[in-house]
Amino acid sequence: MTNEATDRAKTQTEGPEHGTKVPPMRADDHTNASPAVETPVEGRQGFLGAPVLMVLVGGLVLAIVAWFVVEAVA
Repeated sequence: MTNEATDRAKTQTEGPEHGTKVPPMRADDHTNASPAVETPVEGRQGFLGAPVLMVLVGGLVLAIVAWFVVEAVA
């Protein structure tokens, strides 16, 4: 990574240090470099966690219900 990207990466933390509260993640100024040089936080498409898990579990439940419906009809 270049110096500019390294400096941005230092200001973006992935987790709390010494029990401090994590500030909300906001996008920093992006570079005009080609190809773009991004930090891991800037390159992330979305957040992981409970909402993603709920969507995956909900989809699995719907697939199981559909399977039982098809088996019952056939």
